[in-house]
Amino acid sequence: MSIISRTLTIVLMMVIFTGSALAGEEDQPKKIPDYQTLLKRVMGFDRTVDFKALRFSYTETTGYNPYGDDKAKKSEMFEALRNKQYDKAVSAAQAVLEKKFVDIEAHFVSSIAFSEMKNSERYNFHHFVTRGLVDSILDSADGNATETAFVVIETGEEYALLGMIGFEVVRQSLIKSNGHSYDKMETKHRKTGEPAVFFFNVDIPFNWLNKQFRK
Repeated sequence: MSIISRTLTIVLMMVIFTGSALAGEEDQPKKIPDYQTLLKRVMGFDRTVDFKALRFSYTETTGYNPYGDDKAKKSEMFEALRNKQYDKAVSAAQAVLEKKFVDIEAHFVSSIAFSEMKNSERYNFHHFVTRGLVDSILDSADGNATETAFVVIETGEEYALLGMIGFEVVRQSLIKSNGHSYDKMETKHRKTGEPAVFFFNVDIPFNWLNKQFRK
């Protein structure tokens, strides 16, 4: 075999080997960081955090319960905020966040309270988290149909999201379509009264509930 032939053979083998190696890497499923890893990054104000992954990874923890909101504490934090009792609002919100860090409403209340208390550092943090959680839902789809429904991990996210974008719920109904579950939310804009309909995919909380029934 000539030198040129041997060289071409070696090059060809390298190309095949490299291609196979890369293909092998692509075939490997991408590892999604666990909840605690993502949470640590959020606490460090890491603006590159994937908040959708944070929410979804939370559903894999033992603390996940889409129907277990502390309604008393939530009522307390909203009432305290309305009465401008900001320390009390923050305290109640913190109690919620200790059990469920991904609670949009608790972060939102905290951001307002800390803003009124002139604590810019804590305001910036809770505003950052609130925006990250909300955008992780809004960026997933447009919510205009079941095929493009917003994906949520609990019903509370639906109300929090709609409230953030200025809508209040008039009627809620459950829809089953193509093996999936959806909440159809008929709403109206708080300022203009304009009606709008939004769809939310609720497979995650429904699947969790079904698992509880099978235990």
